[in-house]
This record gives sequence, C-alpha cells and structure tokens, in this order.
Amino acid sequence: MISIKLFGRLTATDANSTSIPISGAKTQGLVAYLALNTEMPPSRDRLMALFWGDRFTEQARQSLRQAIAKLKRALADDAGDAILTDGDRVGLNPEVVEVDVDRFAALAADGSASAAINAIALMDGPLLDGIYGQQAEFEDWIASERQRLNSLSLDILERASKAAQKDGDVTQALDFARRMVALDPLRDASQAVLIRILAQKGERAAAVQQFNSYEATLRDELGVSPGPELKELLAQVKGEGFFAEETTEEPPAQKPRPTSAPVSEGRTSVAVVPFAAMAVSEGFDHFVDGLTEDVTTNLSRFSWLDVKASVANEGPRLTSAEMSVLGTELGLDYVVHGSLRMHGARLRLTVQLAEPRTNRYVWVERYDRTADDPFALQDELADTIAASVEAELERRAGRGTRDTAFDEMGAWECYHRGLAIQYEFHPNTNAEAQRHFRRAIELDPNFGLAHARLSYAIVISVIYFEADDVQGLLDTALEHARIAARLEPDDAVARFALGRVHLARGEYDRSIADLKAAIDLNPGMAQAHCGLGDSMAYSGQLEDAMSCFEEAVRISPSDPYRWAFLGYGATALLFQGDYEDAVAWAARAEAMPNSHYWATAIRASALAHLDRIDEAAQAVADLRSARPGITAEFVRSRLFYLRDPAQVETYVSGLQKAGLD
Repeated sequence: MISIKLFGRLTATDANSTSIPISGAKTQGLVAYLALNTEMPPSRDRLMALFWGDRFTEQARQSLRQAIAKLKRALADDAGDAILTDGDRVGLNPEVVEVDVDRFAALAADGSASAAINAIALMDGPLLDGIYGQQAEFEDWIASERQRLNSLSLDILERASKAAQKDGDVTQALDFARRMVALDPLRDASQAVLIRILAQKGERAAAVQQFNSYEATLRDELGVSPGPELKELLAQVKGEGFFAEETTEEPPAQKPRPTSAPVSEGRTSVAVVPFAAMAVSEGFDHFVDGLTEDVTTNLSRFSWLDVKASVANEGPRLTSAEMSVLGTELGLDYVVHGSLRMHGARLRLTVQLAEPRTNRYVWVERYDRTADDPFALQDELADTIAASVEAELERRAGRGTRDTAFDEMGAWECYHRGLAIQYEFHPNTNAEAQRHFRRAIELDPNFGLAHARLSYAIVISVIYFEADDVQGLLDTALEHARIAARLEPDDAVARFALGRVHLARGEYDRSIADLKAAIDLNPGMAQAHCGLGDSMAYSGQLEDAMSCFEEAVRISPSDPYRWAFLGYGATALLFQGDYEDAVAWAARAEAMPNSHYWATAIRASALAHLDRIDEAAQAVADLRSARPGITAEFVRSRLFYLRDPAQVETYVSGLQKAGLD
C-alpha cells in the first residue's frame, strides 16, 4: 500500500518504502485534506473553497481538476487508483492508501498501555509541520485538526506516563510528561503530571520551579493563573509526607465540601444506587447491574457533575434513614435510584431522582420496553436516563440561583443562572445569559465551560435574534470556543461550542469534526448530535443528518433544546423534499413552550411545496404574528450559514408561494 505520513512533515511512500514526491503547496494541502477526511470524502465545492477560493468558479474548478490529475499520476499504484471520485466527492482509496493518523486514532481508541506506546511511536512531530500559506479557511481547518490531534496525543502520553510509573520506569514516565508539556505548555493537566513525577522522584525543588515557571508564563501570555487543583498539588509538594518515590498511587482526593455548603459552591454531586431487580426473568439481574454501571459512566461524562461511585442499597426503595445517611455522611446532593419489573418479554423500569437533604424525590420517569435485545436495550436506557437526569439537574441548578443577587453570585452560580435563562430563547434572556457567563469568566478566567456557553450564546444571538455585525460576533464566539477547548480539551461542551461556531460560519467539515469529537467524549450530549445533524444537512448528507436528529430526540426527551432538535430535523426534511414529514416535525417543534418562529417558517414553506396553500397562508399569518415585519428577503439574509443556493431557494421559494412578500 501507499503510506501517507502526516505527523511531522508530509511524506508519501510506496510499498517498497520509496519516497513519492508531492510538490507544490496546493497539492500538498490537498493530500493532507483528503488524508484527514478518509471517512468522509469532501465535495469538489469544498475543495475549491479551501484552495482556490480567491478565483472565479470555473478557474477554481479547472485548478482542482489539474491537481487531482497530478495526484493520480503521483500516487499511481498497481493495486488500484489511489484517488477515487464518486460524483461530486473526491477521496483516497482505503484499499490502496494507509494514513498514519488513522492508525494513530485506532491505537488511541484501544485503551491499552501497549497501544499507547505504539501510538507515541507515530508522533514524529507536529501534525503537517510546514504546511502553511493556503486560503484562510484552510488555515482555520488545519488549526482545528492540530488541536484535535493534540488532544488525542495528550491523552495517550498521559496514559503511557502513568503506565510507565506503574512499571517503575520513572525515566520514561518523565520523558512522556515532558512531551505533554511541550505539546501544550499552557495546560494545567500536563503540568500536573510533570510536577507530580518530579516530586515523586525526590526533585521537589525542580517541581516547585516548574510550577513557578508555568505560573509566570500563564500570567504573561493569558493574564490568568493556574487552576485550584494545580495550586493544591503545589501545596502538597511543599508539605511533609508527599508520596514516596516508588509510590504509584494517585494524590489524595480533595476533601468533600461541607454538607451545609450550597450546591453552587462546587459541582453538583450525584451517585447512582443500584437498580432493584423485582420479579425479573432469569439472567436479567446482570442486566440491572450493567445498567447501574452504564448510567454512572454516562453521567460522569458531564464534567460539571461530581459523580460518585455507586452506593450500595439492600432494598427496592431508599428509606428515610438511608436518604439521611447519603445526604449528611456522604455529602451527596442527588441520588439516582430505580426498580425493574418484567412480565414475559415486557419490561418496566422506574427511575427516581432523589434529594437526600430534603428527603424527597424531585423527578420520576417510567420506561416501558420490550426485552428483545438486552444489550441494545441497556445502551438505550443508559443513554436516555443519563441525559434526562443531567437536563433535570441543570434546570434545578439554575432555579437554585433565582433568589441570589447578581453581585453576590459566584462563578458557578453565574454559569448555571446563565444556562437557565438561556433556555427561554428570547433576545432579552439571551443577552442576560451572556452577562452571567461573562461574569463567571471575570470571576474565574480558567472557567472553560463558561467560555464555551458564552460562545454558544453569541451564536444563538446571531442565528435567532438578528444580532448585527454577524462576522464580528462569530469571530468573538470562535475566540471563546477556542479558549474553552484549550482549557477543557477533554470536555464535550467545549468541543460542541467550537463545532457550533464553525457551523454558523458555514465551515461544515470543521464543524463535523468537532461535533463528532464532542460525541466521542460524551455520546449522551443530545445538543452535539443535533449540531452534527445540522452540519450534515447543510453539506448535503441529508439521510445521515436525520439519524442525528432522531438520536438527539431519543436521547433527551425532556431536553430544553428539544424544539431545536425537531426544528432542524424539519429543515433537513424540507431540503430532502419530504414535505409531509417536514410539516409534522415543524409542528412538533412549535408545540414546545420555548419554540422560535423559525419552526413556523419551515412549516409554512413545506405546506406551500405540498400545494396546501390555505394552510400555508395561515402558517404565514402565524409567522407574521410571531415576527412582525418579516419578509422573504429578510429570511434570505438570515440564512447566511447556508452555502448551498438550492437549499436557500427551497426554503425561501416555499415562503413566497405561501404568500410571504
């Protein structure tokens, strides 16, 4: 096979390890883009925009044809064509070409120490070192890809460093830690690994010096200070009795916050009590154990939650005494519990969310299913339960701040208050949400989630609330999303925010990459599934897009963004020409209390395309009532995030046919 190496300088070699020359900045950039999109071959229009966006369309098309022909000649192989063209799509042939980044990603997903070592061996240098000088859109894309691969590399290096420590190879562990810091010198987690290893080697002075140097760099470059966890580690290093050189255990856990402290002073703590198996078929006791474990795991992916290990319980229900113990002795804010009953193949699961401090249940849901495929059922229930519980906890966290004055709020209170009012989907509450997120950042500049949510709030103001200076606001949103991704590289919300900004900017390939990364980090994040569906719909992948919207609706049936899941699904159906279903999805979106008038616009357009003109005219009347003064030209101007003229025309022509001037 032909091997393409993207770590370090771009190289290509044939089956005999003979170098294949790839000359020219555009050609190298094209190879790089195709190699990093092997699973999703890009369209010709996308490639033209990336590399020849400054030329007239026909000139750009001719330049692309010449570049593809040049690549086909350079990568000619007896095994077959290395470059495949399928209609409008251009991609590398996976049967002929292998890419080091694909191998790297597979090893990263493996999870074993040996796989981590093999992955590190592929890291010859920065991704596509020396590839510059392309169109601005390409430069933005490559910056995002470098960030994505950096996050994977940091995970692998940290895993390998811990494995080396466990094996007693402190020298190798230290080497991996230094590589982590070199890869991202402004990341607390990387510095913590290095500082801890130095201290465990007995080099406390070097550990303290490393912290001081890092603190100075952060202050000079970002105007912030190291996070509280790193400061606590420094205090441990300076104190007596720090871990001996040979120890491999983690540093002592932070002391639990006092049970009298309000939830807003820290992350909301929650634990899952094993679900009770009551009258279940033989073998389903294991199903119950697995479900408990999976719900716990899925909840832990929401970084704002402090998820404790599952709490043992003897009976099918939590008694008042047991609730009291969970609240006072374990300091838990919430507990998830439930019971499973079966009758033949029918299964009923009841799930309860309890607040131990008040000894009451605050949320209860019942799930009726058929036990045809236990493993698939376990996955489905675990995803849905975790997403629903997280959404309820988020709402409660926001409601808990209502009586607190703005000036008296801490960073976490500002963050949750901002989320709560943002869900109301009104221009005034969106502006207020932004004020709270900015205040959270002011109080804690390292609050990555606040940067992410501020970024998304700005995007919402542009998409839904007709904010002026679209480009300037999206640039600001992108900056906050990038800060969030730097501060929280392993957080799904940060990658979601980054993907959502790129979607609003019409940068679909980058958006798809970031939103897929968010889903990898947290498969239960319904907003990320919806965003991915949006990106796919606008880039023409309509059938795949509908699967994403359906997954978002399924995962989080009570999500505050549910209207948007349905509304965007209706938009994809409109573009697909499935007008009947578009009307149905749009009507479901409109039924949500916080729905926006764009759902009504989609229903009106779809009804007109069905020639149901009287109903379409009524929908336009509803639209004018919700948004006085709306015109077809206004709608066209606010669809700036759509790059396909045919999609814009389908949308607007339906409204005009329905009677919108």
